Amino acid sequence: MKRYVIVGGGPAGISAAQAIRAKDPDGAIVVVDRDQDPPYYRTELDTYIAGATSDAEMPLHPPSFYAEQRIDLRLQSVVTAIRPGEHAVQLSTGEVLPYDALLLALGALPITLGWFDSSIPALMTVRTWQDARWVVQRATASNGPVVVVGGGVLGLILAEGLRERGRPVELIEREARLWAPMFDDEASAMITAKLGERGITVRLREEITVVEPAGNVAVLSTTNGRRLTSDLVLVAIGVKPDLTLLAGTGIRADRGILIDHECRTNVPDIFAAGDAAQAYDPLSGQFRVVTNWNYAMEQGKLAGTCMAGGGAPAKGAVTSNAETFCGVRVSGLGLTQPRPGTTLVIGRDAAKGIYRKLVVKQDRLIGALLVGNTSGEGMMRKTMLDGAPLTPADAKSRFLTGLVLEETTVA
Repeated sequence: MKRYVIVGGGPAGISAAQAIRAKDPDGAIVVVDRDQDPPYYRTELDTYIAGATSDAEMPLHPPSFYAEQRIDLRLQSVVTAIRPGEHAVQLSTGEVLPYDALLLALGALPITLGWFDSSIPALMTVRTWQDARWVVQRATASNGPVVVVGGGVLGLILAEGLRERGRPVELIEREARLWAPMFDDEASAMITAKLGERGITVRLREEITVVEPAGNVAVLSTTNGRRLTSDLVLVAIGVKPDLTLLAGTGIRADRGILIDHECRTNVPDIFAAGDAAQAYDPLSGQFRVVTNWNYAMEQGKLAGTCMAGGGAPAKGAVTSNAETFCGVRVSGLGLTQPRPGTTLVIGRDAAKGIYRKLVVKQDRLIGALLVGNTSGEGMMRKTMLDGAPLTPADAKSRFLTGLVLEETTVA
């Protein structure tokens, strides 16, 4: 009987466990997770905060699922050491779990700034279901303004969720546009306008410099000389792979755990997947960390299948994110920012609030930014991964029909 240990109960870890069970009916599967809650939809934390998702709707599976699949789910369990030479992991309780195949689905940790002080009650990050519960408690305790620091995906959805709770919300972003790695100025302006319609104030090119505790509230000073007072300040400036367990293991890492096309690390019988993994991106020619729920599930499924002795190698990692902001569906795929030698093929329908930008280089699609209409994104992603030819003329006829077109080549 083969022994499988999975560290992390997020989408990658649970997808891997399901794939293992489908491939190996008899193997022993242990999933170790430090969270107090059974695996849940992290993508719904914002709707949970908004009150649109209930406690009953948060878990990925009913409790009976793990018994039926014979998955030994260990909650509130902390791995303190990985021992590759012994093919074992050690828990904080002192228990040692031997493995024949180990998956590191370690997830990511919130990034904070120098002024962040977790001892100040008003300052919070949101990464877990428990974090979301605390936010709801504070959000419903008063009606004063809430400050969200960070204009990326998490900041935007948290701002909207808190606004749904009836709290005034101010979002502060240091860059000149929202979701700067993915959006361009036009997409940012469209979403900024939608946030404004919902009553969310957006402050671009501004940063928090100092935070002072004042009882139950925090007093914030900004680079624009403003001083704000709030009893709830959410810091949502991004996440970083959790690599704390790698010390002394010999597992190679850069920004994340480096893996091949079968999710294998450089250490025998150790695999990695999800937000802590760094896989090859054929569009950039670099190894990249992709923090995306659907991609983590795909990667976890591949890792689990390969751990159990099967599976087809992945074609690579393509950055992709899809979200809905204030009723507007948005998707970003691949390399959305202009680069020398690229052609930007843009389609617009101002009346319908549609903006679609495709980035083509050497007759290959390498990026797509879709606002208001995300149809075709699956085909676009496949085209990118396959490296299939796509000229600017093809891009217009296949993906931008019925729109006002613009084409620009970046020198």
